[in-house]
Formats: sequence, C-alpha cells, structure tokens
Amino acid sequence: MILLILTAGQAGAQPAAPTMVAPAAASGPVKRIFVPPPVQWDSAMLSFRPALQQTATDFANITGGIAFGMSPGQVGALLPDPRPGLSWNDLQLANEFPGEARFFAAPVDRAGILRMGMTACTGTQSYLVFLFTANGLFRLSYRLIADRNCADTDQAAQEVFARYVPIGRTVANSARYRSGKTQVVDITDPAAGYLAPTRWHQGTN
Repeated sequence: MILLILTAGQAGAQPAAPTMVAPAAASGPVKRIFVPPPVQWDSAMLSFRPALQQTATDFANITGGIAFGMSPGQVGALLPDPRPGLSWNDLQLANEFPGEARFFAAPVDRAGILRMGMTACTGTQSYLVFLFTANGLFRLSYRLIADRNCADTDQAAQEVFARYVPIGRTVANSARYRSGKTQVVDITDPAAGYLAPTRWHQGTN
C-alpha cells in the first residue's frame, strides 16, 4: 500500500508537458523570394538548358494576349481603355534609345491584367510604357513613382517582377532597377538585340 501511494505521488509530481509557443512574427519588411525558371544541367555540370519549353504563348497567358512583335494598334485594342486605331506615326519618340524607338503609355491603375495583381501602393503618377520599333512591341516598362501617398514603390515593383521572372530568358528578359524615385521593371523581347540592355533614366525622357 505504501509503495502504491509513493508511486502515485511520484506520478503526480511529474512536470507538465511543455507548451509549444509560436515564435513571434519577425519584424521588418517581408523579403520576397523570386523563383527563376528551372534549368537542366548536363552530366558534367558544365552547361545547362531551360528545363521547361516555354513559348510566346506562356508570355501572352499572363499579359492578357499581348505579345512581342504586335503593332501599336493591336496592343492598344487589348487595353481596358482600347486604342485600336493607334499607329506608329501616333507614337512619341523614346529618346533613351540610340535607334528609333517609339512609345505610348497608360496609367498603371488602368492597365487591367497587366497590373499583375499588385496589392502594394504604386503612387498616383505611376504608368506602364509600351515600347515599339518598326518591327512591333519589344518592351513593357513599369515605372512606379513614389509620392506623398506612397512613399516607397519597392514592394509593388517586387510584385510585378515576381510574376514575370518565371518566364525564361528565351521568351522574355526581366529586369528590375531604380531610377531616381522611380522603381522600374522592364520586360524585353530577347530578340530586340542592342535595345535589350538599355535602361530608362528618370529626367532624360
């Protein structure tokens, strides 16, 4: 009887199982992880090729049908505020390029599916530029401008870039950078040649 009481007493004295406490939420801005398209390496790990066979159709699936090589009128017809009669002669010159390039722009808040699901603030003056050569559309350029109501458009630029970067470089070249107070995301036709690396600089256009 004494042994049973002692055993019961020892059992009652056992410490309670520790309670799992969820760690406190990390402070500071959320760091977005960009997922590039997968690649497949050769057996010697010396070279690689895209693991996915992406085409212009994959690009058009996220742009609402807009594709590189389209004419200004074709692009304009697909926007929320249609411009089906737009022609090459209606466009302004894009002065940042050494060759002849022209453009038209639309406010980001009227870009429809091309907003890429942005939830972060963009600034009221932000816009999307459609750049053309005589061969058609070669670049989409998001220019997200900070203002009093949106002090930093970095998060919005990350959201846009995250939607395009999984598209392989054989289909579209994606670049993100800052120019003055503007966050820029350029999506360029890889067949655009020497035009592809040219960046826009605020105040020169």
